[in-house]
Amino acid sequence: MKEVLSQKNVRYAYVEITAGIGPLRQFMKIRDTAEAYAPIRENHRVGIPCLVVDDVPYIVEGPEHAEKLIQELHLVEEAG
Repeated sequence: MKEVLSQKNVRYAYVEITAGIGPLRQFMKIRDTAEAYAPIRENHRVGIPCLVVDDVPYIVEGPEHAEKLIQELHLVEEAG
C-alpha cells in the first residue's frame, strides 16, 4: 500500500504496528471498535493493511483496492 500511496503522491503517515506496544495498541483499538472491522473480527482475521482517513478506517484488499480508495476519497492533491 505504501508504494501505491507514494506513486500517487498521496501524503500519509506510516505507522509500523510492530515497532512497539504503543502503535500496536493504537491499531488494536481501531480493529476492536470500528464497525468496518466487524467482518474481520468475525472471521478471526487481522485486517491489515489499514488506511485511516479523517478517523475512518478502511481495510485495504490489495493495490487495486488502494488505488480505488485513493480516487473515491479524493486523496490525490491537485498540482498547484
